[in-house]
Amino acid sequence: MAESFFLEFWWPFLLIFSRVAAFVAAVPIFGWRGIPVVLRIFFSFVFAVLLTLNWEGQLPLPRSDLELFFALGRQVFTGLLLGFLVYLFLSVFLMAGQFMDHKAGLMMAATFDPLFGGQVTLLGQFYYFMAVVLYLTLNGHHILFLSLRESFTLIPLAGPFAGGDIFWQYARTFSFVFLLAFQIAAPVIVVLWMFDMALGFLSRTVPQIHVFIEGLPLKIGLALLVFMLILPMLGGVMGDVFNLLARDLILVMRSWY
Repeated sequence: MAESFFLEFWWPFLLIFSRVAAFVAAVPIFGWRGIPVVLRIFFSFVFAVLLTLNWEGQLPLPRSDLELFFALGRQVFTGLLLGFLVYLFLSVFLMAGQFMDHKAGLMMAATFDPLFGGQVTLLGQFYYFMAVVLYLTLNGHHILFLSLRESFTLIPLAGPFAGGDIFWQYARTFSFVFLLAFQIAAPVIVVLWMFDMALGFLSRTVPQIHVFIEGLPLKIGLALLVFMLILPMLGGVMGDVFNLLARDLILVMRSWY
């Protein structure tokens, strides 16, 4: 009786909890250092219990400690890969803001943020938090955990490790995310590039003007002005990025094997 109960609940629960806990640890919304670890574990525990109660099937018990280790490691690896994909798409706006800060000369204003565990620029941090708030406002976390639930259908608990196609899909996603971040920052970068050209022509025609001294505050002001002009359009851009995130999550899970 005890062995039957272990097969029906505790062994699937242990595997499901491993995947959910790894996913929660990798997703930026829950993986911030300001969120207590106990709260993450409690949320993962409750979510894993709900998934286990609705899970149908039976898994064979591991015959050795090595099989147990590989079974748990496979679920942790799956959860980390899926959570890292979410992190990639949310970091689009962090990279876009850092591109703007780099071109505007605001990199010197970067400060150490314990939330990110590294140097963060002003516009990059603002973009990132705005994207997270909008994502939660649009109930994107609901779609996120629905996708996690769907992963147990597309990526079975007793399945093998990921195949080669998943890494190729991740490489394509990474290059696409980098390109997307540059496209979001392109208006500010292009305007500042044209401003640098104008300053170059000005320094050639009027050598008495110290373009490096006068140009830096002008570049910062111009970057902030362009940023304010494109800010109303960012809501639609972020919505499109969130739709791409939901689509790529399903594509990655379908190309797992």
